[in-house]
Amino acid sequence: MIIVTGAAGFIGYNIAKRLNLMGIEDLILIDNKEKYPNPDNFLNLRFKEYRHFNDLENLKNIECIFHQGACSDTMEYDKNFMMEVNYNYSKTMLSIAKENSSRFIYASSASVYGLNKNSEEKKENESPLNVYAESKLLFDHYIMNQEYPAVGLRYFNVYGRGEENKGKMASMAYKMNQEYLASKKISLFKGTDGYKDGEQKRDFIYIDDVVSINIFFMDKSIHDVFNVGTGKAETFNCIAENIFKFYQDDEKNFNYIEMPDYLVPKYQNFTQANIKKLIEAGYDYDFYSIEEGLLSYLNDLKTSSA
Repeated sequence: MIIVTGAAGFIGYNIAKRLNLMGIEDLILIDNKEKYPNPDNFLNLRFKEYRHFNDLENLKNIECIFHQGACSDTMEYDKNFMMEVNYNYSKTMLSIAKENSSRFIYASSASVYGLNKNSEEKKENESPLNVYAESKLLFDHYIMNQEYPAVGLRYFNVYGRGEENKGKMASMAYKMNQEYLASKKISLFKGTDGYKDGEQKRDFIYIDDVVSINIFFMDKSIHDVFNVGTGKAETFNCIAENIFKFYQDDEKNFNYIEMPDYLVPKYQNFTQANIKKLIEAGYDYDFYSIEEGLLSYLNDLKTSSA
């Protein structure tokens, strides 16, 4: 039996879907049933149970836990709430893994690096800027102080099918596409800190690659944290260019806007995953290029809205 928490969400759902494609149907899906009583996307899945997140009794014969459930709102400032959901609940899921001697693979975040452009997985590079990042880093440290093997995955900028219900936490690819469909323009920040308009960079990674990395660790007895990105940073202008190209729009209406003053000192102008450790662990699959990933994603969005 395999547990997937956050199963009604973006990455959790896609992990469950991949497991189904692998012929694995003995799944216990866990999420907030009050918020997501009957998720539409579950109609596409085969599983044994769907449980509320606090219904954790009698979880036996668990082979692996993919712990993706969390509060991912970086603008949530209630520290007690964030620590309860992201830290204490994660400790509870780890205890279930220990009871079952199961693999434990969980979602961490590249936000633990803050404005640090060096993302090598070392303590000196960790500098969280908000409560969300603090909660993720605290659990990383808790894990690394355990003897029990577990894998933490520090996700960079993940985009792709299934993120449509993330609201303000959705990827820039999704937000740009939605703005284009509504207004035939794409708004980006003007340049700051030496970067030209729209030339700020992120390490964008397609959802299929993120799922593949999770699955890669499913049968590995490893105790460590790993960056999950492509190792290549792309500009926001590049994302916009690919959206204009997809819709065969030669006018390319870029709308460059001023960055709010409050955001300037804490805005990440550049992120790029150092994936040396991931590669050394044996992960050698080719990543989707930004062009390939966006083409696949935009086709998915077009199909789902038809």
